[in-house]
Amino acid sequence: MPANHHIDHKTKLIVTRWEGIARDFEIIDAIKKYQEEIQNKPDYIHYNEVVDFRKMTSTQITVEGIKKIAHIASTTDHSETTRKLALIVNSNLAFGLARMYETYRKFSKNANKEIGVFKNEKDAFEWVQK
Repeated sequence: MPANHHIDHKTKLIVTRWEGIARDFEIIDAIKKYQEEIQNKPDYIHYNEVVDFRKMTSTQITVEGIKKIAHIASTTDHSETTRKLALIVNSNLAFGLARMYETYRKFSKNANKEIGVFKNEKDAFEWVQK
């Protein structure tokens, strides 16, 4: 499941668009790569994020996978700043999985990111840039 990242320095926003089949191991690998190559850079500590899953063709994600993804993702949260993450989905199943991720992420030890789940791109971008 390829992830394409776009960084908008003017609005301090990182936009990621996912395509294809969503599988635990691919998302985990992509998140680790994203953390290493982008998110851990000091220049991006204050950037909010939008992740668009609307081009996802099918879902093969497990509850254990969501727990692990939430834990890994929270390791790059910074206590000195609170950022926002907007997740955009286009199905009820994806919405439920995203809300599950949001819940597990809140319980992660280092969690310090406000998360919103949206079915509408406009709403997601407006929320994340408030």
